[in-house]
Amino acid sequence: MGEGKDCEAKRPPLAHALPHCTCGCCDPDSAVLNAKGRAVREDAPILHLCSERKQLLSVCSSMKANGESNSQPVSEVFITSLRKPDTAVGSFLERERPWGRVPSIHALPPAPVKSVLARRREAMAAVFLPGNLQDEATCSVCLEFFKDPVSIECGHNFCRACIVKSWKDLEMDFPCPQCREVFQQKSLRPNRQLANMSEIISQFALRGAKGAEEDGLCVKHREALKLYCKDDRRSICVVCDRSRKHRPHAVVPVDEASEEYKEKIQGCLDFLKKERQELLEFKVNDDKKTQELLKTIETERQKLLVEFEGLRQFLHDQEHILLGQLDKMEKSIAKRQNENITDLSKEITLLNKLITELEEKIQQPVLEFLKDVMSIISRSDEVKCQKPVPVCTDMKMHVCNFSLKTVVLEKVLKRFKEDLTLDPDSANHLLILSADLKSVRMGCRKQELPDNPKRFDTNSRVLATTGFKSGRHYWEVEVGASDGWAFGVAKESVRRKGLTQFSPEEGIWAVQQNGGRYWAVTSPQRTPLCLGQKLSKVRVYLDYEGEEVSFYNAENMQHIFTFNVAFREKVFPLFSVCSTVTYIKLCS
Repeated sequence: MGEGKDCEAKRPPLAHALPHCTCGCCDPDSAVLNAKGRAVREDAPILHLCSERKQLLSVCSSMKANGESNSQPVSEVFITSLRKPDTAVGSFLERERPWGRVPSIHALPPAPVKSVLARRREAMAAVFLPGNLQDEATCSVCLEFFKDPVSIECGHNFCRACIVKSWKDLEMDFPCPQCREVFQQKSLRPNRQLANMSEIISQFALRGAKGAEEDGLCVKHREALKLYCKDDRRSICVVCDRSRKHRPHAVVPVDEASEEYKEKIQGCLDFLKKERQELLEFKVNDDKKTQELLKTIETERQKLLVEFEGLRQFLHDQEHILLGQLDKMEKSIAKRQNENITDLSKEITLLNKLITELEEKIQQPVLEFLKDVMSIISRSDEVKCQKPVPVCTDMKMHVCNFSLKTVVLEKVLKRFKEDLTLDPDSANHLLILSADLKSVRMGCRKQELPDNPKRFDTNSRVLATTGFKSGRHYWEVEVGASDGWAFGVAKESVRRKGLTQFSPEEGIWAVQQNGGRYWAVTSPQRTPLCLGQKLSKVRVYLDYEGEEVSFYNAENMQHIFTFNVAFREKVFPLFSVCSTVTYIKLCS
């Protein structure tokens, strides 16, 4: 036996083989397996139990025939342990669980990366166990390896959970699921030896199953996996196809199944890509409309500022409120846009991830591709992209409501500021009006114009088309730098025929530039006006009920002059140009 120990120190471990005996009776070549899962040298069965080392081994059975082996086939040990639970070997298995001094399968040192041939050999070794060892370790109820096996009175063994479930609703007459013998009471005896052996066998079977799957072979029949069962959603061999289990199932060749599922995945890919494209287009269009909406808001802001320019002091508080509302709407739109972008990005990221997964899946080998193929298809079908509410749809009404406020504001301002035009029917023959009836200058000769009651036939004057008999109004007048202009208001009944004076007695209240100076046309004498700068634009305020006509420098709102008038009739804006080198223009 000392030789065996020396031999153990000299032999290098085989990465892909089972542990070999070190008692001196085994040849290391016997640990290498052929295609049938047998030792190469003697073509003998493998998996023995060394009685000296009490360890699972791969040994040559011919050595045993010569009386030199200290090992025994596992199948014999297993059957013996079932019949005689108190045998020395059975006691050893019970005592050593879970592998006290003897290293378990999991305790073996990690092996280097195995070649395909090595994996095939190991799979062969695990699957082709001696005799019907796998069947002996299988529960006849669940058809799986025993889990917590127990023996009943007839001697048959079952998983504890299986037999308990089988007798669940019974209070007496407990039949054996295998031989149908009936017992009067439940009697379950734990079979620890069988549990230990089942665990050993299941470990080897698991190795074999993994190796077989990697090599594209059926774990049960060692045949090529050429068919695919749609009901069980897994690849099977031709022997499985003829079995009772798969006989009623829908079975197709793996290539056909692969093509079918590839078409489905391609359909999912096309759908998801279309969804992604629609989301991208939606994002672009939504961004564009949002920018247009923001531009509209900016336009409204500018319009608002322009409207407030004339009466800033009067409407200062209102301006502050409305500008605040604009800022609030702009921030709200920006916030909503950012939220939409975030939601869209998440949806797009999810679609990109799923698309990448599908693209990788479709490139896999056939057998690997068919694994969990329906799961990924189901996840693809369940994708429902939710498009967020467009910013323009949600916020457009707010902007429209604000635009209505701007319109109302414009109407409020128009209660004061008037957009005047000149009345051509009242213009003197010497006055030339612009096409838009906004400006007037003096010509060198009379024009051929029809005579009518409205027209001034002597004085170079013209009235506005709009008159007022109530309310407050203002308008702005642009004047030339040279002498020869006058403007103000005149009563509707002012004389239009013959030469008349600019005076309140004639129903005219006006200012003028004459002789290089500015004057208020008062009576009996004109009132000179002391201004710090030349006038270029003048604002005229009319408060009919307040009985006032006031003039201001529109550039700096400096007060020029105010007439106090008790109006009794409708009044019209009046303009007069008596020089060819100057003009008057109405500001819009």
